Amino acid sequence: MNGAFMRAFRVAVSLAVVVTCGVVAPDARSAEPPKVVLLTGGDPMQAAVLMQTQAIRTVLNAALPLGTETFLDTLDGLRFGGDLLTPELFALLRKKYAGQRIDLVIAIGNYAAEFARTHHEAIWPGTPVIVTSVPEAWLRKTSAFPQTFVMIPYRIEVGKTLAIIGALQPSATHLVVIGGSAEMDRRFSDEIVEAAAVNGRKWAAIERWEGMSAQELRTRLARLDKHTSAVLYGTQYRDNEGRRYFPFELIDKIAGDAPVPIYGWYANYIEHGAAAGAVYDLAENGRNTGEVAARMLMADAGTTRPDVGASTLPILPARCVANIAVLRRLGISESALGPDCKWLNAPHSPYREYWKEIAVVIFVIGAQAITILAMLNQRRERRRAELDAMKRGADLTRASRIATVGELSASIAHEIGQPLGAILSNIDAADLMMQSEGPNASELREILTDVRRDALRTHDVIVRLRALLQKQAITFTPVAFDAVLERAISLVHPEARRRGIVLRTAFGTRDAQVLADQVQLQQILLNLCVNAMDAMENAEQQDRELSVTTRLVEDAVELVVADRGVGIEDTNVERLFEAFYTTKERGTGLGLSIVRSIADAHKGNISARPRPGGGTEFTLWLPLASSGADHTLRHTDAPENV
Repeated sequence: MNGAFMRAFRVAVSLAVVVTCGVVAPDARSAEPPKVVLLTGGDPMQAAVLMQTQAIRTVLNAALPLGTETFLDTLDGLRFGGDLLTPELFALLRKKYAGQRIDLVIAIGNYAAEFARTHHEAIWPGTPVIVTSVPEAWLRKTSAFPQTFVMIPYRIEVGKTLAIIGALQPSATHLVVIGGSAEMDRRFSDEIVEAAAVNGRKWAAIERWEGMSAQELRTRLARLDKHTSAVLYGTQYRDNEGRRYFPFELIDKIAGDAPVPIYGWYANYIEHGAAAGAVYDLAENGRNTGEVAARMLMADAGTTRPDVGASTLPILPARCVANIAVLRRLGISESALGPDCKWLNAPHSPYREYWKEIAVVIFVIGAQAITILAMLNQRRERRRAELDAMKRGADLTRASRIATVGELSASIAHEIGQPLGAILSNIDAADLMMQSEGPNASELREILTDVRRDALRTHDVIVRLRALLQKQAITFTPVAFDAVLERAISLVHPEARRRGIVLRTAFGTRDAQVLADQVQLQQILLNLCVNAMDAMENAEQQDRELSVTTRLVEDAVELVVADRGVGIEDTNVERLFEAFYTTKERGTGLGLSIVRSIADAHKGNISARPRPGGGTEFTLWLPLASSGADHTLRHTDAPENV
């Protein structure tokens, strides 16, 4: 609706400008800006006047290439009366503008309009005049204006404001009209009372409070009930004691703690504490007046129109405006006002008021969430990689054990085959004895004893092999260091005999315990022993000696495996434990690397050094198990779970 009105307004302005007589535009060749007189009927510092004059000047300076040269004169008839100073003002303005070329006069308000209608030919002869901010009702009652006048009236729509009162206070039956003692104040109060009488709503009482001081108004307002009373404020330029006001100043003084809403029809009333009203927007009127003035000043010189009297432009509509903060303070719902009503001072939601801060917080939280998700994903990938590495490491360790057992296979086969052969021989002997007459029971018992011994011997070898070869969980428990190694050394003895190597053992840790996995501890011994026997493959017979020794060293135990093999240079000692480093023709370079990884997993270490007289000495160091703690640790994440 507003857009359609403005389009119609501008069309009307264009038509009015075309037909206006006496509009003298400055010569296009002139370098001087047009001269405009702003004649106000009220004090130029009054908010209603100030808003309009500022809007007019802003539009003119923006629309005209050279801007304007503006003169401001005031009558202040609203507070002092229109006739009191008219003769002196007339003389002053006539003298002031004598000999001056004035291109346009803009009269703002009733008093300025009446003064311009009466004296414009004497002060500004032939100059067109725009009359603005005059009520339509006053304009209808005033004598005809000259044809060089363009009228921009407004309409005080009391009926619309009364309708707003009915919507917000449907139960109110008592109407209070506040006004002043000045002529315009009484005229506005009369208009309110007349409109209320024909509004269609039956008021039980309509009361006029005119010319009262601010203190008296506050006292009276405090006695009213918002459920039964409504207050409509017109204007108060003067009170009964002669004090002068700007009308909005009284609103400031009485509305702050009033228990009832106060209604009005000027935008600055709502801004200074009134509750609502069908509002005439003074700033909008100033902008429209400025546009009309700019079009008139830019019109071609010499344009005339027929003598049809002063032209009147479309009337500015009144629009609903409500001060939501005031309504909510009084506990009145604004929902009845409808969607077209403009809200002032509505409390902003936190999302609207702090949207920048909220956006920053959401961005930070989002960035943190993305970072956390990325870190969790990275952790999950790293954990997956660690588990995969553990699985591959466990598979590699088991493969190393299988390879080690494979190297001992010939000796193991001999170790198993020997008792099996003895078992067969004893069975044959027993069979022969059973076939003979009168078998000797004691000899049969001896044969059975030998069979049982050899079977247990074979079974023991198989159990040890199964423990080494099967896939199982890695379990750290307190174990007797020597006992575990002694069970593994039994698998080395046959291979040493097969290779012609003298195996010397000296287990000296007694019952000392370490926190270890038995199978991996045995794997260390087997790997070191097989590595030592391989190193002595080409050694002289008298030098083929392998020694395995255990000993206590303070709070730890040591396993020392020494050989008389080819030895190793000092510069290559550290490289022995690197993966894939080997000095053997058919070696993989993984045996000693796995030994170090097992030692690290047991919180120990492995070292090697050349042995005086030839050969190499390997030393495994492991800490003793603490006696006062629960030492059983099961690697449930280990990939060797059955």
